[in-house]
Amino acid sequence: MNHFKFEKIAHSIEEKIYQGILEAGQKLPSVRMACIELSVSPSTIFKAYYELEAKGLIEARNKSGYYVSLSPAQFKKVKQWKEQTTFSNSQTTKAKNVDEMIEEMERSKLKNDIKVDFSSATPSLEMLPIKKLYKSLQTCILHKKHTLIPYENPMGSIELRKQVLLQTVKGNKAYSIDDVIITSGCLEAIGICLNTLIKSGDNVLIADSNYYNIISLLKNKNIKIHTYNFNQPSKLNSKNFEKILIEKEIRLCLITSNFHNPTGYSINNSDKQKIVSIATKNNVNVIEDDIYGDLYFGKNKPTTLKQFDTKGMVYYCSSFSKTLAPGFRVGYCISGNKAQEFAKNKRLLSLGTNSITQAALIDFMKTGRYDLNLKNLRKQLHLNMLKYGNAILNYFPSEINFEIPNGGYVFWIRFPEHFDGYAFYRSILKEKILITPGEIFSEKGYYKNFIRISYSKPYNEKTDSALKQIGISAKEIIEKNTK
Repeated sequence: MNHFKFEKIAHSIEEKIYQGILEAGQKLPSVRMACIELSVSPSTIFKAYYELEAKGLIEARNKSGYYVSLSPAQFKKVKQWKEQTTFSNSQTTKAKNVDEMIEEMERSKLKNDIKVDFSSATPSLEMLPIKKLYKSLQTCILHKKHTLIPYENPMGSIELRKQVLLQTVKGNKAYSIDDVIITSGCLEAIGICLNTLIKSGDNVLIADSNYYNIISLLKNKNIKIHTYNFNQPSKLNSKNFEKILIEKEIRLCLITSNFHNPTGYSINNSDKQKIVSIATKNNVNVIEDDIYGDLYFGKNKPTTLKQFDTKGMVYYCSSFSKTLAPGFRVGYCISGNKAQEFAKNKRLLSLGTNSITQAALIDFMKTGRYDLNLKNLRKQLHLNMLKYGNAILNYFPSEINFEIPNGGYVFWIRFPEHFDGYAFYRSILKEKILITPGEIFSEKGYYKNFIRISYSKPYNEKTDSALKQIGISAKEIIEKNTK
């Protein structure tokens, strides 16, 4: 009964926040007063407030009580972009060398004078359990000692592979330790998959937009790259998808299943199942990049393509870089029906992955710290997203369009067709603010009028001021171009 009551109370408060009845900064009744008013126990009120706090709707202030964090009612102003506008004229105009733009971006990240960096889709240090990570590292160095010096098993630590299986995909098939290979990050996992699954001249199908380092990795292969709208709001057209696989003689699909970078979209459950079924039927392997899958804002972790794989056609790639320790460079692949060949390619590429960071991760996960870290990180990211989103709606031009993410790190923002995201990136860089131009996420240099903004840092006066400056500059450009 109490379970029903606390959910009902939380839902009632949430509705008032979304309707604007409860406004940002407004104090909620104390636990004692709420108990009296609603005739419930303190534990029921605490559960309701915790539920709202986990969603980023309210926040506890030391010795003061609970307050509304912000007003998500403002998000109703967001205009949902239409599928037919995804490739406007400005998006299909290739004006610059994308590789040069990427190199320029990477150099900009190394500058010491950047005031605010909105370009990084990795957790900021403020949101990570640094002291607990250090403790795990120290524990391993003290107790493992000389066992950390020799080469680790090329496939990765057996204990870490066990932890990966406990932590990740569930589905129609049971996986063994031998199905898991530890890699130096998710990008290496994807690279080894490519070396294992394709040969020179093969046709590969990817999304219209992708993480730019994956695009660079693909372009260095002697393959033919084709694109498909995997990350769009519309449902998968099964007949069209299968037709492309057959007519283009596709040998491999590379797909980000959840909280795609940069669009933020997740493929729905039904479409995931269809993709795997159709690919399997046509003997097409699938590399699944699910590096953001653990960073969901809802109650349940999203499904994966791998969950629907019964024939070993899906190669599931992820890492701990987006959830715990970017610098550890520990990723993994739950391989398909070529696990031994994958392991051989991993061994030939790098012999193995760092033994110390693997040992530290094992300690961190076995002590239960990893699950707690994920819970805290999701909560913080959700709050960041809401606050950044409110600022964008308040400061940016009214002509922008963007979707509200359900997880991950980024906003994918579309400006009017005449807007040049790369020129804007360079302009804002003069203010020591770093954003990401949309063009670098396309193999063909599309998305000229898009930018990506990451909410990976906690919201504060500095981020607020930087977003305000971005908004002012964007408004000036749009007003100038409309005169």
